[in-house]
Amino acid sequence: MAVGYALDLMRDTGLSSAAMYRHLVRLERAGRARAYWQDGRRLHVVIAQLPAAVRPCGRPAWWLPALAVALVEAAAALSRPAADRLPDLAVYLGASAGLRDGTGLYDFAAANHDPFTYPPFAGLLFLPLTYLGTVPVQLLWTAGTVLTVFALAHLAAGRAARCAPLVALALAGSAPVSSDVRFGQVSLALAALVAVDVLAGGDGRYRGVLVGVAAAVKLTPLVFVPMLWCGGRRRAAVVAGWTFVACGALAGDVLPADSWRYWGADMWRLSRVGDLASTGNQSLNGALMRFGVPGPVRPALVLVVGGAVAVLAVRRAARLGQAGDWLSATVVVGAAGIVLSPVSWTHHQVWTVLGALLPVRGPAPVRWAWSVAVLAVMVLPVALLGPPVWSNARLVTAVAIACLVPLNSRCR
Repeated sequence: MAVGYALDLMRDTGLSSAAMYRHLVRLERAGRARAYWQDGRRLHVVIAQLPAAVRPCGRPAWWLPALAVALVEAAAALSRPAADRLPDLAVYLGASAGLRDGTGLYDFAAANHDPFTYPPFAGLLFLPLTYLGTVPVQLLWTAGTVLTVFALAHLAAGRAARCAPLVALALAGSAPVSSDVRFGQVSLALAALVAVDVLAGGDGRYRGVLVGVAAAVKLTPLVFVPMLWCGGRRRAAVVAGWTFVACGALAGDVLPADSWRYWGADMWRLSRVGDLASTGNQSLNGALMRFGVPGPVRPALVLVVGGAVAVLAVRRAARLGQAGDWLSATVVVGAAGIVLSPVSWTHHQVWTVLGALLPVRGPAPVRWAWSVAVLAVMVLPVALLGPPVWSNARLVTAVAIACLVPLNSRCR
């Protein structure tokens, strides 16, 4: 059923041009709107309303499978022995609790010998939680993680014109989210901060703040700053950069010794974070270690090859962002960050799961095959099938998302 042109819809609905454009982009991705060029201008015409088949996705019952999976994962994590319950959260809390006694963040080692590896600002953020009991914090943290899964699914599905409960089910059943819940990790929360900053509406004056805060907690979100700049959101890129600097300066003022130690030495000691050659590390650096590439050569290859992947991803994200598709831009750059980072554990790979939402170029069977393939790699324990291909399947998928798979950028 024809509805009308974009200018007519703006007049009838009272929406601004920017808001209307975002809605039309989502409809176009879903195949419900058509765009064409006339006299140098890109015009939209809505050709049909959303079919009734997708409306049940809004029913509460459709959320139950995802909720059931998330609750099972949460129950499994919380029912483990106390010494092995949410071990990464225990590191955050243990290191931050030491600050009250004058112990350095980087002097701490958990019962399993895991150290605190994040910037000092992260320690300051976790400090208030140390005044609560261990069990209440574990319950609150796990509940917050589950809620974050559903919030991220709702936000991403809205931008991709997909069924939000199905996106939530894919996320909840994926290895990254399962690992995040199991270890009490912060990776999912940081991905959600970036997604809210980039994708949510609201006052643009504060866009970039959450990206800067996420980067101050864990350095890898810094990869989104050039994406914002090259995609035309230069003010947001500057805000993100200055927020990151301000958070670091605050930590430096409160924790000067820890700050000197982290930025001067511990940040570069990658051996502190575990066995980087294990299949859980799906970065390019981890794959090269599994292939036995020697130390002097490996950093150069990571810089050259991983850097090229990141540059191509930012260029592609810039086109996507300028076309209004910031979800795809964020997923593309997030995947590049997984490739380039020296350490990309399973719980870091949330962006690869969201790669299933990308608008892959081609007929419907090709698009569906892409989504199914991505989810199969990110849900099934493919790394256990053995080297060399399967043990690096998630890295290959991240590279494909970042710079290989053809996308409908909707740019002229």
